[in-house]
Amino acid sequence: MGIFIEFYTQIFPYLLAIPFGYWIQRKGIFPKSWLTNPLIYVLMPVLVIHHVLEADPVKVTVLPVMAFALALAMVLPALLASKTFAQKYDVNLLKSSFSFFNVAFFGIPIVAVLFGKESITVLICIYIGTALYGDIVGYYQMARSTNSRKASIAKIFQVPFIYAFVLAVFLKLISFEKPDFVSSIADVFGVVVSFAGMMIIGSNLSNIKFKGLDWPFISKLTVLRLFSAIGFMAVLMLAEYHFLDVLELEDRKMLAVVALFPVAANVTVFASFFGSEEENSALLVLVTLVVSLLLVPLLASFF
Repeated sequence: MGIFIEFYTQIFPYLLAIPFGYWIQRKGIFPKSWLTNPLIYVLMPVLVIHHVLEADPVKVTVLPVMAFALALAMVLPALLASKTFAQKYDVNLLKSSFSFFNVAFFGIPIVAVLFGKESITVLICIYIGTALYGDIVGYYQMARSTNSRKASIAKIFQVPFIYAFVLAVFLKLISFEKPDFVSSIADVFGVVVSFAGMMIIGSNLSNIKFKGLDWPFISKLTVLRLFSAIGFMAVLMLAEYHFLDVLELEDRKMLAVVALFPVAANVTVFASFFGSEEENSALLVLVTLVVSLLLVPLLASFF
């Protein structure tokens, strides 16, 4: 019970940002783009570059591949759901709902509480894999719904994360030594990303009308997604342990925690783009968030 109290005590300030974001969006105090644009174009690219330079080369290689493989494998249960109980749900939106994990905005404060802020470097390596999937495969799927193949590929190159990642890898290869003050800036950026990310989650929930929602449908999606993520991550971790065995115990613990992370908030943006299932998508983000906040400290208690 102590781990739950300690966990919720430390995470509580970040959780307060969720209702705050909800309130700001409902009142129309300022547009959501004031939060999302700095995160996408400045804060996250800086964090990616900083932590890739900090990370062990082996982890920069192995962890993104495992995270990308998890996101890719999650397409299978999404297709299963599409052919069974979610036939009316847009299949591309369904794939995104299963494959997109909120590793950055939700994960940074969670990992900082459970493993210490120095472990954010490992989390960013995991985030790279999920972001590469989301910003390449996922973004392409979204763009293809209204654009040609050529135009959809062109849109991928408008995503700033791609350039941040390429630059980070280049700097890593040439053994670039970053100035000492960059670490302090990255620490501040990490806190800002955590609060702003939670506010975005809250703002995306502002249009939900809980009456009349298909709760059984959302429950089925949540359960299928959760057990699929746990199963696929277990297979990936066993494969890494038996064939590579290059990760540390704490890295494997963090991978296990990531499998419990909620649906990324940008799925609601995709839903708006498709013009369908906007409320169900926002509700799925909320339900998986609540489930994560219950299961993450439970898993941590076994650590």
